[in-house]
Amino acid sequence: MKYSKLSILALSAATFISACNSKLDLKPADSLDDNSAITEGNVRILANGMYERAQELEYYGRDFMVVTDVGGNDMKITPSNSNRFIYEFQYMYSPLLSPQTKTWQNAYRVANQASVIIDKLPTTENTAGAKGEAYFMRALAHFDLTRRYTRPYSLNKADADKPNTGVVLVMAAIDDPGNYKPARATLNATYDAIISDLKAAQQTAPDTKPGTAGVFRGSKDAATALLTRAYLYKEDWANVIKEATSLLGGKYPLWDGSNYLANFTSDNATSEDIFALRFLAPENRGSNNFGNIYLPADGSATGGYGDIRLTDGFMNLLEAGDTRKAITQNYAGSNYLIKWIGNGQGLTGMANVKVLRISEVLLNRAEAYAEQGNLSLAVIDVNTLRAKRGLAEFTDEANVKAEIKKERRLELVGEGHGMTDIFRKNDKRSIKDADAILPQTPDITTDNYRIAYPIPQIEIDANANIEQNPGYQKN
Repeated sequence: MKYSKLSILALSAATFISACNSKLDLKPADSLDDNSAITEGNVRILANGMYERAQELEYYGRDFMVVTDVGGNDMKITPSNSNRFIYEFQYMYSPLLSPQTKTWQNAYRVANQASVIIDKLPTTENTAGAKGEAYFMRALAHFDLTRRYTRPYSLNKADADKPNTGVVLVMAAIDDPGNYKPARATLNATYDAIISDLKAAQQTAPDTKPGTAGVFRGSKDAATALLTRAYLYKEDWANVIKEATSLLGGKYPLWDGSNYLANFTSDNATSEDIFALRFLAPENRGSNNFGNIYLPADGSATGGYGDIRLTDGFMNLLEAGDTRKAITQNYAGSNYLIKWIGNGQGLTGMANVKVLRISEVLLNRAEAYAEQGNLSLAVIDVNTLRAKRGLAEFTDEANVKAEIKKERRLELVGEGHGMTDIFRKNDKRSIKDADAILPQTPDITTDNYRIAYPIPQIEIDANANIEQNPGYQKN
């Protein structure tokens, strides 16, 4: 089957503008043509369009986070399901899998829209901050695409300068998308572009204060937090520590107290949030709200699909007194994740999506310390988090690397890290739950080609210069 030649970047400024909804009380912009849309006066509308595109159902609205987690060890799908995410859970996807096609498209739309802001608008006092936000969002989109569609850098260092190991890079606004036929970059070039954009955002994006609405936009601190993740994946331990240390030390206080769940159900920014996407009532998707895929199907007003449940392995990690038990709920013998039950606007499952939190930055630094051999410093960071989660000190310094993996699972479950964290550490996906629907080979190791998703077939058909990931050509 052949698809539109404009699949990846068939975008216009009017499309960007119309993506904005009632977050701002603005005149509907559907009637704007490209020339009238891309103006300094529309800079905020254009910037808001980046976030709206990132909030699409098939990106941060649900699918990107869910798919990364169902490919990990902490989520399972049982025979009682609504047919959502089954292939992703079973590692049986193909280049024709529709939701992943749309994730690819939406991420590239974010990247291209960011490039329009960076390239097409003059740099003035009015636009400088928005350009910084655009550098951050372009880096985030490219990074997310890299996480989904390439093998982890830690497994691919020797080949990182080979063609087609990275993703297509949209580092300039595309004026003629119909004739734009880019090839994939090398993996090194991909990471260089991401890091370069984040460094630009560190210089030009707005400053923000924790616990304020500023965390719902890209900021200098958001760029720094994402840099710690990028350097972590590259195993550049010194730079992880450098960037993380600039954020740690009290500016973003770790959550305290026993009501851990309340930090996910608040409609406001919390002290740990560095970058989040806020969902408002007009963005209600009803049964397709993020949280509904996790909430038990109990027939009540707060019930969801109940498709995705917590594994026994995850539940066994929770120690007595761990405040993170509050994000789990046992119903009819199964354990469910209720982090995303709602953000206080009265709409079940509609939640503010937390993309970057200070607890992840702390764990990034702990891992970097441990990999450098600074085990005592790694233990200090681990215990800083454990103390805030109601747990006793960890004292087994020799096994701190395993403890860091455990704490990442407990702290970041449901936030889109599961699959990535397994394979970048050369571990395996292995779920032993008797009620889980698994393929004939339930253990997925890093020699399996499916640890990198296929490039959507729509893109291969539209652009012969894009090479498919190894292993999928036969699909």
